[in-house]
Amino acid sequence: MQGKLVDLEGRSRRNNMRIYGVPEEKEELKRNAPPRSIVVNFLEFTTKERVLKKAWEKKILMEGRRLSFDHDYATEVVLKCKAYMGIKRVLKEKNISFQTPLDRMRIHWDSGTRTYSAQDAAQELRRRGFSVEIPDASELYPKMECLHQTKTWQRVGERSAGGAETASKYMCHRMPLDY
Repeated sequence: MQGKLVDLEGRSRRNNMRIYGVPEEKEELKRNAPPRSIVVNFLEFTTKERVLKKAWEKKILMEGRRLSFDHDYATEVVLKCKAYMGIKRVLKEKNISFQTPLDRMRIHWDSGTRTYSAQDAAQELRRRGFSVEIPDASELYPKMECLHQTKTWQRVGERSAGGAETASKYMCHRMPLDY
C-alpha cells in the first residue's frame, strides 16, 4: 500500500521541477536554515524535460550563486537518496564514475558496471578498502517512521458532554513533510 502511495505522489509531481539556491530576503530566513527550494509546475511534461535539459547544460548564476535544477521527487524517494551522500562523496574523491537513478546506485568499476542499494554499495566499498559510513535508517526516515506509527482513524462512539476533550485523545497529529 505504501508503495502505491509513493507511486501516486511521484506521478502527481511528474510535471514539477525544483530550483535550489535562489537567495532569500534576510527577514524571510530562519536562523541556520538551508535555503528553500522553489517548485515550478509545467502544463506539459515534455516542456519540463526540455527546460531541465537546458538548465543542466548551462551554468546558471543568480547574485553570484549557482542555481541547481532537479525533478520534484516524492519525499520518501528523497529520503532514500540521502542514504547515498557519504558513498557519493567517497566515489567523487576517488574519481570513480557513478550514477544514482532514484533510490539505487550504479557504479562503473574497471571490471564493469554494477547496481547497488545503499547498504550493498557501502559493503562493496568497504570490501574494496574504502572508509564509508551511511546513516542509520532511523536517522534518514524519522518522518516516515512517525507516519507509519500513527494510528488509523477510529470511530470514538457516541459524543458525550465532554465530546471534544474525549475525542482529542484519539486524534492523530498531522506532521509536515517538508524536506
